[in-house]
Order: sequence, then structure tokens, then C-alpha cells
Amino acid sequence: MINSKLMEKFIAKVLTKLEGEWVIIGGTVLCLLGIDERVTMDIDMVSINNKNSNAQSIKLMEIAESLGLPVEAINQAGEYFLSKVDGYQEHLVLFAESKKCKIYRPDAFLFLKLKFARASETDLSDCMAFLKHNEEEARSLKKELLKLTKTAIKTAPADKQRKLFEIEDLLK
Repeated sequence: MINSKLMEKFIAKVLTKLEGEWVIIGGTVLCLLGIDERVTMDIDMVSINNKNSNAQSIKLMEIAESLGLPVEAINQAGEYFLSKVDGYQEHLVLFAESKKCKIYRPDAFLFLKLKFARASETDLSDCMAFLKHNEEEARSLKKELLKLTKTAIKTAPADKQRKLFEIEDLLK
């Protein structure tokens, strides 16, 4: 199980052993921010334009293993979804860095955009938790977040709209 304490250890090791630029996405972002509201079993961490990313990805898995996690705990499938968001780089927030490594997280807009793409009950609950714990950031992006949420409401099935309306209310 991934929680905020384990993420602290993970980030510390990553900063000393990895090179390049990385972004943590998905539910793991909540743990990264110290929000332990739900259980997550993997770390969604992907490379951003890194050379030798395969070698660095193996190092990433070695770091996970050194912390007692299975190598499968490193999930890089999110790179596919991230690549579908035009201009995602504009929505990255530097979380931590060392001389050779930078780790980013999504801002509120990118976090919601990625979560709305699948819009599972867990994804929408993650959005609520992220916004409640990042009120200042949500306020600064309020207009963009409301527009994104309104669009998601229009295209979502009825069973997902209730939670999206809750997110919209939280943003108002």
C-alpha cells in the first residue's frame, strides 16, 4: 500500500538515484501531497522527454523494490494519457529537485483533466480530495477548472454527473 510516508522515502531515493525530469500523476499525487484518504497500490510516475528513459525506468523499479514494493508498483501507463493532453507541460508544478533530477506533479487543472478522462468513482473522489486540500491553487485556476468541469458534466453519463456537480459546487 502506498501512503504519504512511503512516498516521502520514495521521493528521497529518487532524487539521489534518478536523472531527468519526471511527473507523478494519478491517485499517487494525493499521497505525494500528504493526503492519505484512500489506498493506492501503485506509483504513477512517468518520464518527461528523458534520454535513456528505459535505463532510468529500471532504476525507478529498483528503488521501489528497495522499499519493499513489487516492481509492478511502478506504473508508467499514465504516459499514454498524459501525452494526449496538449500543452500539459504548462500545468506541471515542480515538487522536488536535485542536481540531476526534477519531480513534478500536475496542477489542479491537469489533475482534473486526467481524472475526468476516465471518471471512475475513485477518480472523481480523488478530484474532490485534491481540490479540498489545494484550495489556493483551485482558486487561482477557478475559471479554467469550472469550464473543464462543465464540459465533463455535459459528456458524462448520468451516474457520474452527481459527483461532477459536487466538484462544480466545490469550485464555486
